[in-house]
Amino acid sequence: MISLFIGISNLAIGLAYAGLGVIGAWETISLHRYRGWSRFGIGFVLMAASCGPHHLVHGWHVLQGETVSWQMLAVTVIGLPAGLIFVGLRLERMVGGQGERVVAASADRAAMLATAMTLVTGLLAAGVLAQPAADLFQVLCTSAGLVAKPIDAAVDFMSVTFVANLFVTIAYGMVGWYLADCQVRRYLANGFWSLSGVALAGVFFTCAQMHLIDATTHDDGLLLIFDLIGIPASIYFLWVVKLVHNDSVMDWNRRPLVGAAAAPTRPSPWSESPQR
Repeated sequence: MISLFIGISNLAIGLAYAGLGVIGAWETISLHRYRGWSRFGIGFVLMAASCGPHHLVHGWHVLQGETVSWQMLAVTVIGLPAGLIFVGLRLERMVGGQGERVVAASADRAAMLATAMTLVTGLLAAGVLAQPAADLFQVLCTSAGLVAKPIDAAVDFMSVTFVANLFVTIAYGMVGWYLADCQVRRYLANGFWSLSGVALAGVFFTCAQMHLIDATTHDDGLLLIFDLIGIPASIYFLWVVKLVHNDSVMDWNRRPLVGAAAAPTRPSPWSESPQR
């Protein structure tokens, strides 16, 4: 039952990433003449191009009998609400709805929720990283004496899978941090939270946690391909999010909503006339 839940959930998450990636690519390409190229949009598409197939392959393997852990079950349950909220708001906007909500939760409640999620994240990380390393041996007491036997469920901390997933974990964790920091600044300035913004930050935090858990699993050739693709995608996306966070890039966050971002055909009446 647990494997069925985790497998179907990962397939749904993969389809959601793929769908959002297609929507992001279409909007970035179709609207670039009016609003310029969105670096954030391009980065989001690259992220979805690696995370979407990763979850699809992982979900399929789980349904085929791959071993699952309680950590994977926990992070799947934790990450589903944020993912469902963000995808639901995005779909609502596509059909002409509002597509956004503001939440007037107090700072104390937000701090309590953030603290609880941090503690849970720490427990999950400790659970997966506390596993023995692949080069360790356990000693068994048998009738023939002490026998050293390699540990079957060991973590290879030097494998390409572990290093690639750990890199993506750090990158997407930093993306979630910058997104969450933007929401805190917005609350301090306006007194409310953006539901889509908080949900997106939660998506990246849980995405980072999932990659940390995947880093401790055994090597898989197909998953490793998408993990390696995720390294440059995560680097670019983190770079873009950092620029937007610092407000040092001209992106859609600073483009006009209507019309083309171009110089006017003639000067305004109050502008200085050129020297003749």
